[in-house]
Amino acid sequence: MLNLPEETVALQDLTRRLVREYQMPLETRMLRGEKLLAADYLPGTQAAREAGLWGLALPEEYGGAHLSTVDQMAIVEENFRCLAPLRFGGAALSPLFNGTPGQKEKFLFPVLEGRMKYAFAQTEPGGGGDPGGAIRTQARRQGAGWVINGTKVFISHVAEADYIFVVAVTDSELRQRGGISMFAVERGNPGLKIAREIPVLGGMIVHELFFDDCYVPDEDLIGGEGGGFRNAQIALSVARFAVGARALGIAQRAYEMMVGYARQRHTFGKPLAERQAVQGMIVDSWMEIHQARLALYNAAQRNDRGYDTRVEAGMIKMLGTEVVGRVLDRAIQVHGAAGVSLDNPLAHWYDSQRLARIYEGPTEVHKYHVLARHLLAA
Repeated sequence: MLNLPEETVALQDLTRRLVREYQMPLETRMLRGEKLLAADYLPGTQAAREAGLWGLALPEEYGGAHLSTVDQMAIVEENFRCLAPLRFGGAALSPLFNGTPGQKEKFLFPVLEGRMKYAFAQTEPGGGGDPGGAIRTQARRQGAGWVINGTKVFISHVAEADYIFVVAVTDSELRQRGGISMFAVERGNPGLKIAREIPVLGGMIVHELFFDDCYVPDEDLIGGEGGGFRNAQIALSVARFAVGARALGIAQRAYEMMVGYARQRHTFGKPLAERQAVQGMIVDSWMEIHQARLALYNAAQRNDRGYDTRVEAGMIKMLGTEVVGRVLDRAIQVHGAAGVSLDNPLAHWYDSQRLARIYEGPTEVHKYHVLARHLLAA
């Protein structure tokens, strides 16, 4: 069984109370068809910050909570049991913390303070599952800077971004072994064209971006020449832990809803909970959530001890997103017509969580390219 440290359980309980008080009323409004605004989330954000939940991973020198990976995952899992989760703030692209003093002033501090937003552009029309081999966007030296040409697609957060952090090839021979770099491109740069909007599942809007002789000065090269691929993978590795924890939070809530509905819903004179097929779905869901949760916290503990957990992060992302898909499918099946109604959170999660098996690396890439290669090389 999973035994979390007392301090982790206390943080989980704190998150649960904040979510219940501030966020669950927002979920109710969403289920009534209301469109929530950023201002609706401010009371919960402020309450969380006052309680010490701001910048969960952020070092204390920047005013953050600097929590362990285990603590962060427990909070994320609890938080995403709600359709309208808390927003903690205090997060930024990890390479910025190792940037120059000028880059910290220009990018890091404004992001942490909420004065600036950004988007991260890696995926291209040729594919996103193999970024090292698929990237065709090129950056070549010109004077005291770089000129970028290429296309990015399915990029999120573009609508509100002040800067786009774009990954481009700077050495075609080296590529992911030191030939890929990262650049900060200002929204108003004349060489950047924000092209078509692409609506996707879950109500999200992503964008296609064109870079046409887009000039970027040397000081906006993030992480040094050739450091872009490694920096991007580190950033994605951190995100993959959170994606897995988020999925498990949703799966746990869906499981609880399934159990509750099976007990109260009667068909042909008996509660659904007495039907063998439903019992099988409940047991399978519990086992899968439990196994994925054990894997999550074991990997999180290893990460806290300083081990390289990039492969495990991909495994956690893969497990969590696969499990939540199956649990949501079973929960909707048990609920019947009520499960596909948009006044039920299950329908909203079923829509949005289908995306989770694709972004931050598709299941098949993590399973057959990363994890299998790692195991066979052992």
